[in-house]
Amino acid sequence: MSHGVLLAYILNAIVAKNMQQFVLWTVADFAVFTLLGILLFSTSWLRSILIQKMSTQLRLDIAQNVTSGDYAFFHRHDTGTYGSWLTNDITMIESQGFACFFLIIQLICDTGFTIVAFLQFHWSLIVISFLLALATYGVPQLLHKQMAVANLNVTHANEKLLARAQSLFKGFDTLFSLDLQRHIPADLKEPAEALAQAQVKESVVQAGMNGIAGYSSIISQITLTAWTGLLVLWGLTSIGTIESVGNLSFNILNSMAQLGPVIVAIQAVQPLFAKYVPAPANPQAAEKKQLPAAAAGPIQLTNLSYTYPGSPKAALRSITVTIAPTQKVAVTGPSGVGKSTLLNILNGKLTNYQGAAEIAHIPLQQINSHSLRRTLLYIDQQPYVFAGTVRDNMNLGEHYSDKQIMAALQQADLAAFVQDLPAGLDTPVGEDGRLFSGGQRQRLALARGMLRQRHIMLIDEGTSALDRASALTVENSFLKQADLTVIFVTHQLHDENKALFDQVIQLS
Repeated sequence: MSHGVLLAYILNAIVAKNMQQFVLWTVADFAVFTLLGILLFSTSWLRSILIQKMSTQLRLDIAQNVTSGDYAFFHRHDTGTYGSWLTNDITMIESQGFACFFLIIQLICDTGFTIVAFLQFHWSLIVISFLLALATYGVPQLLHKQMAVANLNVTHANEKLLARAQSLFKGFDTLFSLDLQRHIPADLKEPAEALAQAQVKESVVQAGMNGIAGYSSIISQITLTAWTGLLVLWGLTSIGTIESVGNLSFNILNSMAQLGPVIVAIQAVQPLFAKYVPAPANPQAAEKKQLPAAAAGPIQLTNLSYTYPGSPKAALRSITVTIAPTQKVAVTGPSGVGKSTLLNILNGKLTNYQGAAEIAHIPLQQINSHSLRRTLLYIDQQPYVFAGTVRDNMNLGEHYSDKQIMAALQQADLAAFVQDLPAGLDTPVGEDGRLFSGGQRQRLALARGMLRQRHIMLIDEGTSALDRASALTVENSFLKQADLTVIFVTHQLHDENKALFDQVIQLS
């Protein structure tokens, strides 16, 4: 704005052949640009910091919302979708949301300063520029809906590509063993092309908005310059005003030309936030009951059964059983009779079961979910091992001493192996525990459970990947813990420790 005003003074000085005024205003113009350069660097640096702070907070909010609900709420989408939200979506929100927000502030300031500058010349310039600015701003709004649809299509295409890529790359070892890894690029072709098409359509809409806005800006600048020429011819302003208005009109009209597409871009990313809603509030949450903290109560199952939605056959047939505190119970039976389903019901993952289930004389559906997981621990037959170190996989965000961790690893028959690793507890385990065998991953998962000293432990085929001697060592370690209730799903009971079980439930 200052440069535009100074141009008028410089041109007037030239017309008047006033060397002193010419030098004065030229030096002032140089000083203004020097100050502007410093200001632009400072604001750019600060804007970058603020955008990254907002992006980080948004990522944390999304993670909080995704994990705030129950098991079913989290599994509405696969992990590839959530990964896309935290990467591709955030990138789009940064460029079309946060960056555009700061750009709007800049454009509004530029427009305001330009209007003040016009007051130096003639009041009619403000009126004419205001009307032209409204037209320049409004025309790109016609493409608002198309931009919103294009953005959503890009985010959905990103989610599908990331999910497919994640699945294929995680299964690389399997494909490699079958000599099928060469098919990975072909399998990625369809989602990659779909993303490319979505991005092209988004670019076309964006180009349309920018083109319309740019054309409107040029027509408006010509109109404003012509009006200024008339003011000069009528003797209402000096000839230097033409130079200044030509410069200043670019500021205000170009700002309005950008403002239209920028606001459309911000509006277009708003639908993305509808995907990140937290879990709906449970009006009955306050009425949920807490399990006793000191010890586990009895587990009572009465005519308990479960049928998966859409399946004509029951996954778990009716079962009635009572498990007293600290009892060790084996659940056996052929594949498909509901052994894992039973554990998933007790773990709170499956809620729409038939019959009744109680823990410590409290109906399972009335137990606070956090209280349930602090009392009961479920160990999956295919335990997940996180990228990181052995210590990371034991702590899982909490903190335990080396002594506590090694004691738990000893109970899981893994202490000697960890001690022999190059960095002990601080040895990386590889992606998905790739550097550990299947049996070692199972023992690591068991050690995580033993470290947390839950009152009830649900173990789903927890020793299936171990050799007989190791399986007996691990099983005996938790079967001999007097204060622990154990429900152990297995396909095979060992004669050596079968007597340590208080009950054997045979499902059929």
